[in-house]
Amino acid sequence: MEVSIFPAPAVRAQKSQFVEARLHADTKDLVLRARIAELVESMAKSTAQPIYVALDAKEEVELGRFSGAILSSPDPFASFLSEMLDGSH
Repeated sequence: MEVSIFPAPAVRAQKSQFVEARLHADTKDLVLRARIAELVESMAKSTAQPIYVALDAKEEVELGRFSGAILSSPDPFASFLSEMLDGSH
């Protein structure tokens, strides 16, 4: 996603309108790994990787999610972002 989908013009333009936060679970620090697992459980409610969750920070509600796909085209992810931005979720 980071190499082939995020740089696509249709995705890049929309993605710039979001605040991105990432949780990387590949740490060797067991305490940090446990904390990341707690955050994944509370925010993503899934162990699917990758998972993208759009949140309304002001209202503290989930707007939508896009998970676990290996994409050959940026179109599905661009559509997801578009839906999150225009409120058609």
